[in-house]
Amino acid sequence: MSTIRKLASGSALRAANLLATALVSMLIMPFVVHAMGDHMYGAWALVASIIGYYGTLQIGLEPAINRYMARALGAKDHEECNRVFNTAIRLLSGVAVGLLAVTGILAFLAHWFAKNPSDAAVLWKLILILGAYTALLFPTRVLQGTLEAQLRYDRTAFIDLLSLILRTTLLIVIVLRGYKVVALALVQAAAGIPAIFLYIYFISKELPFLRFDARYWSRETARKLFSFGIYSFAATIANTIRFRVDALVVASFVGLAAVTHYRIGSTLTQFFMGMMEALAGFFPAVFSRQEGAANYEGLKRTYFFATKVTTCIASFVGFALIAWGKPFIHVWMGPAYLDAYPVLVVLTTGLIVTLSQIPSPQLLYGLAKHKYTALANSLEAIANLALSIILAKRYGMIGVALGTLIPMVLVKLFIQPVYVCHLANIPYVEYIQRFFKTVAAVAGSLVIPLLLTLKFAAPSYKVLFPIGIVSAILYVVPLWLFEFSRAETNMLTRAIAPKFAVKAVRE
Repeated sequence: MSTIRKLASGSALRAANLLATALVSMLIMPFVVHAMGDHMYGAWALVASIIGYYGTLQIGLEPAINRYMARALGAKDHEECNRVFNTAIRLLSGVAVGLLAVTGILAFLAHWFAKNPSDAAVLWKLILILGAYTALLFPTRVLQGTLEAQLRYDRTAFIDLLSLILRTTLLIVIVLRGYKVVALALVQAAAGIPAIFLYIYFISKELPFLRFDARYWSRETARKLFSFGIYSFAATIANTIRFRVDALVVASFVGLAAVTHYRIGSTLTQFFMGMMEALAGFFPAVFSRQEGAANYEGLKRTYFFATKVTTCIASFVGFALIAWGKPFIHVWMGPAYLDAYPVLVVLTTGLIVTLSQIPSPQLLYGLAKHKYTALANSLEAIANLALSIILAKRYGMIGVALGTLIPMVLVKLFIQPVYVCHLANIPYVEYIQRFFKTVAAVAGSLVIPLLLTLKFAAPSYKVLFPIGIVSAILYVVPLWLFEFSRAETNMLTRAIAPKFAVKAVRE
């Protein structure tokens, strides 16, 4: 399978998996919320946010594995691949042991997060189950990162999709049988176990030269991974504060029940971020492989093309969330939850700016020049937290969302492009010209979808779905004809429908 086809297949499966996850969440969330109540679902959301912080404790090793494994694969150095693989397995196994200890401590301190003993009794069980499960899965991150360094995102997406099907099936069964929130945690844990065996199977098929062998442990490799990972770790902590601290701020300054309402808006934006990661998350590995092969001209072309694609996709998805978010929440959750819509608008506005330029930090990660990302994200996170607390006291949930938006736009729109172009030796003027040309084309292509929305949008799936399909078509066609070059459209066509592309070339 060609590289383009592997990437296209992986992106398609990752996007399908995300859409399936979104669909399941949309269908299941109202059922679960109404069955358990705002209070208990708020407890679930709070624990999920806390356990989400565990991702920061992998000390930046996951992107380091992807970076150095992809570089070694690009250079066809199998010995280095084994050193990275086995060293990373040992390191993340050690992290898993540490996380088990952290989980025990958090469970013991559950009463700090609750206002009454009954809530504390539920919280410590949720923390213990989800925390232990998350910790034990840490070594599998090496397996996933190795497959993705091989650009087999289709394999990892397939595993995620199977886990989703299993998790959803078990969830429906336990809710119908009257079980409560603790059973949700057990389902979450049980659904992830088969993935471990599938990762091992695909690794053996795709990279048969890899071995689980202690002799490949290397202190030098460990130092290299940590050297890369320390800045990634700082950036991950900052991202956690930027995107996961909101639930804690809302719970502290607005109330536990308000977490559920805020989560409705933030969940939709989480899917937005997840979809962009699904479609463009392979670029760091591509950049690393191109650097390993010393293909710097190809790397520059990939960066410009990636930015164009992400700007087009992020702009339409963001438009969709803002234009159709209010009627969608009305029909999805009910009119009582429409206070989540302003939160959705504010968060989406910031994410359009951030996600349109997602190839920039990905390029820095791919080239191991990501110190800036760590610094910029850290400063943004500090500003985010401070503003969210200040504004929450006066404006409630919308204040928390504004605390996220303001520093996000300032950093991503006015600071990041300058620094990334300088560090990667890419002409800034050329980047800006290309970026704003794409922005202008996007704005023109959104005019008709906006008019359709103003005329026909209503709180009905039967109305929103056709508007979405027609708007997507009317948006893509002018961009395809006027914004993308013939070489770019042919490359995209080869990825999506290779037989048609070959025919087009011959004609």
